Amino acid sequence: MWMVISDTHDNLLKIRHFIEEAIRRGVTHVFHCGDIVSPFALSEIMNDGFDLHGVFGNNDGEIILLNQKSSGRIRKGPLELLIDGYRILLMHEPSALDALLESNYYDFIFYGHTHRVDMRRTEKTVLINPGDASGYLAKEATVVFVNPQTKEVELYRA
Repeated sequence: MWMVISDTHDNLLKIRHFIEEAIRRGVTHVFHCGDIVSPFALSEIMNDGFDLHGVFGNNDGEIILLNQKSSGRIRKGPLELLIDGYRILLMHEPSALDALLESNYYDFIFYGHTHRVDMRRTEKTVLINPGDASGYLAKEATVVFVNPQTKEVELYRA
């Protein structure tokens, strides 16, 4: 099980809630699509129970420290990953989404920035924007849980 999260914007209460749910569900990988914002918030996201992969967002100010504290797991995007045989594209700001989706090159495309949930799919590719995990700009705080084997996705609200 994977969790896709974005735009946490230092909301520690929501971050803690989502991480607790990820632990409860046995999540193995967390994909953060940017805008963690501060290193103290990253400390709440880091957990020994799963692998963290992330990209910087336009509001991430302390890039050097975020990169160091994450042991290089938060990087400049777009970022291509190969995890358990799945080809993944991780980005903050959406770029060429329709073309990327139609190319069927990736198994999964994860992005953030818009604070709006977006879940689409083609024959091969699942595209996900998990929305606004902070709940500051959207009406509710959300993440998406993904079963990579079945490609089933679940929008989860805090």
